[in-house]
Amino acid sequence: MKIVACSARAFSLPLRAPFRTAAGSLAGRAGLVLRIETDSGIDGLGEAMPHPALGANALAPIWQAWEHMHPRLIGTEVEELEDLIRELPAPLACALDVAACDLLARERGVTVAALLGAAVSPSVAANATIGVETTVEAASQAWAARAAGFTCVKLKVGMAREIEEERQRVAAVRAAIGPSLALRLDANGAWDPARAVRTIRALEEYGLEFVEQPVAADDLAGLARVARELDTPIAADESIAGPDDARRVLDQEAAQVLVIKPMVVGGVRPARRIAEMANAAGVAAVVTTTIDGGIGVAAALHLAATLPSDGPACGLATASLLAGDIVAEAPVVRDGRMVLPSASGLGVTLDERAIARFACADAEPPK
Repeated sequence: MKIVACSARAFSLPLRAPFRTAAGSLAGRAGLVLRIETDSGIDGLGEAMPHPALGANALAPIWQAWEHMHPRLIGTEVEELEDLIRELPAPLACALDVAACDLLARERGVTVAALLGAAVSPSVAANATIGVETTVEAASQAWAARAAGFTCVKLKVGMAREIEEERQRVAAVRAAIGPSLALRLDANGAWDPARAVRTIRALEEYGLEFVEQPVAADDLAGLARVARELDTPIAADESIAGPDDARRVLDQEAAQVLVIKPMVVGGVRPARRIAEMANAAGVAAVVTTTIDGGIGVAAALHLAATLPSDGPACGLATASLLAGDIVAEAPVVRDGRMVLPSASGLGVTLDERAIARFACADAEPPK
């Protein structure tokens, strides 16, 4: 299949309420939706949504990269697209990789998950994510997650000044979800290694599944130290921006869990390679979104369906944080699980009215 046309449109999705982490507060998500058309009459969708940590103006360089490279796509074989996108910014590389996988899977009459892996689970366990400022809010959302059927809750931490304040927050959430649900924490790199060890030790009585990114992303020695000194498993998240980073984490035995974000590592195929590396090393893998739109969530779901079915819950239940979406009938979580669409490809379609409604000020590329 050769590419005969391609397009990009900008959109901005507000959050229902501010989402709070140790890195700051988030009010909305902006990105590009890509469509690639082929001479076979099949098209594919992708989504480029820069990570919140990149700042409010992160979409501009994505637009610029798209404007520079999209003429080169015309006439390119879809099977060769992966070679063209390796040097692109990760969100744009992800969008193109996902669009290519959508195309290839639809052409073959299979799901993207089947395209990526031999064994595919029909549904994936998803964790609820709590990112609020107060302990009362955190406990309330934890109770709601349990009532909705989630079996795992991820709590954002690292915002408290004192360890005792952190302990009270975690204790309140554990009380709200009861003893049987899995509870994991995400510090978003908030602590130095010594503080991380002290804090996590003080929280271990609450039965932690694992703790994500307790130290800065570039401090692999510190991450390895924390993993070595604690009984609670440690997960690398921001430390993994691609397969090479994942290899360094594994080589240094810096984490017992790898958190894989397709939007950060440049697509579902690089993400799949990281998952295979983790499996070969005897390390668990978890797929999460970056609070993406429906295309990004669908891509992450297909990837997650290729992981071992008995692995940890994945961070897919983020659409409820948004006040709207750009796809019709996006995958949803029911009783703590997300069901893989049965249609070929990603199994989602654009909602043209929603695209028009959420078109942002950057709806045209910068001049």
